[in-house]
Amino acid sequence: MEVEDKSRLQAALRGLAVSSVIGIAVALIAMPSARAGVPEPFAAHAEQEQVDITYDDLSYILRSTVFDAGRSDRKAAPRPKPEAGRLIVKVNTSSTRLEGNRLYFPAFEGNNLKALFQLRRELEALPGAVPMAEWTKRQQLAYWLNLYNVTVMSELAERYPEQEIRKVMAKLRKQKILRVAGRKLSLDDIRYDILFEKWQDPLVMYGLWQGYVGGPNIRREAYTAENVYELLADNAAEFINSNRGTRLKGDQVYISSYYAENLMLFPDGEEGLKRHLVEFADPYYASHVHNAAELSMTTDDYYIADLFEGVPNDVNPNASNSAALQTAMGGPEWSDFASSGAAAAAGWGKVPPHVLKYIGEIRKKKSSRKANVEVEEYAGEPEEPEEAEAPGGDTPN
Repeated sequence: MEVEDKSRLQAALRGLAVSSVIGIAVALIAMPSARAGVPEPFAAHAEQEQVDITYDDLSYILRSTVFDAGRSDRKAAPRPKPEAGRLIVKVNTSSTRLEGNRLYFPAFEGNNLKALFQLRRELEALPGAVPMAEWTKRQQLAYWLNLYNVTVMSELAERYPEQEIRKVMAKLRKQKILRVAGRKLSLDDIRYDILFEKWQDPLVMYGLWQGYVGGPNIRREAYTAENVYELLADNAAEFINSNRGTRLKGDQVYISSYYAENLMLFPDGEEGLKRHLVEFADPYYASHVHNAAELSMTTDDYYIADLFEGVPNDVNPNASNSAALQTAMGGPEWSDFASSGAAAAAGWGKVPPHVLKYIGEIRKKKSSRKANVEVEEYAGEPEEPEEAEAPGGDTPN
């Protein structure tokens, strides 16, 4: 880890300004188009790009603080064991704990937390400086997703360390903590009154990071007009083909409770939801979803999607992690993450053993999945995948 990397992360977080985070070139003419129900300042849009909006520094921050956990291997994660000299486990014990990307929350403390809130305020101010009628729908979609996710990041970082965040998010989503173009907005206002009303596209829900393991992924780059639909489709495929999104027990299909929150995106109800799942699911799961008598929306994992699992300082004096640390650093996922500077912000000596174990398990999962994909290219009928038990109280009987 080079000192320059750490300094660059701190500089990116502390030196944010509208001119550096979001490049804008204002045009003279907009061609509006509106949908009923969308608040007036956000209803119109341009048919062609009239402004240039970029999020380079936001992407750098995400690359510096998001750890890529890779795709699900469809196996239930083993229950973690207590460290040497310990009798209890403080971290996530759910069967989906090895799925979904993780945010390095300890990076956002002190001045870095203030800078994250400053970035959020600058994003809030943008539509007041450049009316949204001069933005295309793609530009607006990318903006709302970025603002939503930065808000969740900043609010959870301020409350950190939290672990089980279901109640936190339920309350947070309803609070009007944002002001955009003179309007007070909540996260639910953005989701339901703006995004769902104006786009009416199921893909949109996969861009709304919920802060917990059982939701869609946080990306390692910001959404832009150019990449937004590609990234949303990738998030949909990752989520649906994970045990967080869909899983089987016998003939019963269990899907994420997140779908229950977003059913308004499927006007024809469960049949429309089935078609959506089938579109992105791998063939084995697609056939089961297609033939399912009903979908049980009960799967969840409300544990915070934090690399340190909400336990940043639990360094066990009875456990040595020097060898494990070197092993973990030897993996491409950790090396790529560490090269951004975020991992060094807390110091290598402060990395708890449970983090190193998690990284090691992710590496094994990725290695196994790659081998399975290579074998499947030459295999015949696939074997029935291992069923995953649901976390908490949602294990099917």
